[in-house]
Amino acid sequence: MSETRRGNAQDGQRKLAQFRAAENDDRVFRYPTCHPSQPTGFCPCDGPAAKAMWFYLKTAFMNIVLQLPFNRLSIWLLRRMGAQIGNNVYISAGVWIDSMFPDLLTIEDNVLIGVGVKMAMHEFRLDEFIAGRITIRRGAIIGGFSLIGPGVEVGEYATVAGGAAIARDVPAHAVAGGNPARVVSR
Repeated sequence: MSETRRGNAQDGQRKLAQFRAAENDDRVFRYPTCHPSQPTGFCPCDGPAAKAMWFYLKTAFMNIVLQLPFNRLSIWLLRRMGAQIGNNVYISAGVWIDSMFPDLLTIEDNVLIGVGVKMAMHEFRLDEFIAGRITIRRGAIIGGFSLIGPGVEVGEYATVAGGAAIARDVPAHAVAGGNPARVVSR
């Protein structure tokens, strides 16, 4: 990795750490990068081999646990990995949660997350890295096989229809569905 790219990667890592630790209202972190086929500094595989191996072992364990029908175990593990999970939350088997940034996930009380839901707290674009907090507010229902992208907030008592692709906030008490998702009723 060239000195310039290494300096940019270190700056990006520093700014990402600040975003993750911040107690402010920022929900999305964006940082310019090179094409994802090159080392960006944001992938665990760009670092030391031992650190990358530890990350992938944790990821494999988390993915195995989330495939199982043991809700309490899933919630316990997500909390241990930094996610904020409220009371009376049900996470169905087969859910996929971004293992790179579980600390950016907040699920409030009385939430139901359907089977096969995917929550991505980060994404790479051709020249940009994005990480974002996902917040699922109290009483929300996330339908099976839906996808929630970085920086999204699902409002209180909102419903996300099965198979929806959510890239924008869903207001409280609304129903959103489709790909891309749109509010279909309030």
